[in-house]
Amino acid sequence: VLAQVAALLAEHEVSIEAVRQSPAAGDAAHLVITTHIASEANLRATVAAIAGLAVVRAVLSVLRVEGA
Repeated sequence: VLAQVAALLAEHEVSIEAVRQSPAAGDAAHLVITTHIASEANLRATVAAIAGLAVVRAVLSVLRVEGA
C-alpha cells in the first residue's frame, strides 16, 4: 500500500516529508503523510488518485499546515 501511495505522490510531483503508520482494526492501517510545499492542484489530484486505489478504504482528512 505504501509503495502505491508513494508512487502516486511522485507522479503528481508531491514530495514526502514524513510518513507515520499506525495499526487499525483487522489488517488495516492508518497512514499520516506530511508533504513538502506542493501546489493545491497537485495535492488535490494526488488525494483523488489515492482515494481511487483499491487498497485504500478512505481518505479521512486533508489538512494544510503552513509555516511548520
